[in-house]
Amino acid sequence: MLMSFSDPVAGMVPSLVPFQYNPAEVTRVLRVQQGGGGGSGLRVAGPPTESYTLKIELDALGAIEKPITGALGVGPLLATIEAMLEPGGGGLAALVGAVAGVLGSGGAGAQTVPAPTLPLVVFAWSVTRIVPVRIDSFTARETGFDALLQPVQATVDLSLTVLRDRDLQADMTLAKVMATAYQAVRTASAAVGIAQGVELML
Repeated sequence: MLMSFSDPVAGMVPSLVPFQYNPAEVTRVLRVQQGGGGGSGLRVAGPPTESYTLKIELDALGAIEKPITGALGVGPLLATIEAMLEPGGGGLAALVGAVAGVLGSGGAGAQTVPAPTLPLVVFAWSVTRIVPVRIDSFTARETGFDALLQPVQATVDLSLTVLRDRDLQADMTLAKVMATAYQAVRTASAAVGIAQGVELML
């Protein structure tokens, strides 16, 4: 599932988008960060960046008897993912920020406006893959509709960038723990991989 605690309207209740069906394929890409000055060799600017791409399927027909899904289809789930790409989560904070920006623009003197911040999203794929991410792209294909033309079936292509501890703000304690644990699991798996490599050669 995808989880986000960034919408102030929901408070401590996270925005959840569970995957009704496991994606048939998940692509994971690690890219080396080239060193400064465009030089080659083994010098790099930092650890590799990691990204996931996957396609999820949303289907209201399997839960048509449930009140929200039966009345609105998968539209609310699509909107929840879309809000994860909006600065401030697309919720009350974003609205208040926009109004404050408009009202403050007429004041005397220049004012520093902080850069907009995307919501923190957690990608939970398995016990060992619970990691904070940034959603980089979202493509929805609505493939089925009810009598009111509300989508009842859709597929969503997602591109996610994994966030490391250094990418997170200091007050994001839980997210930092998740990021650190995710990298620790990878390090442990690599150690097991050494033994597995020997095992497969014997």
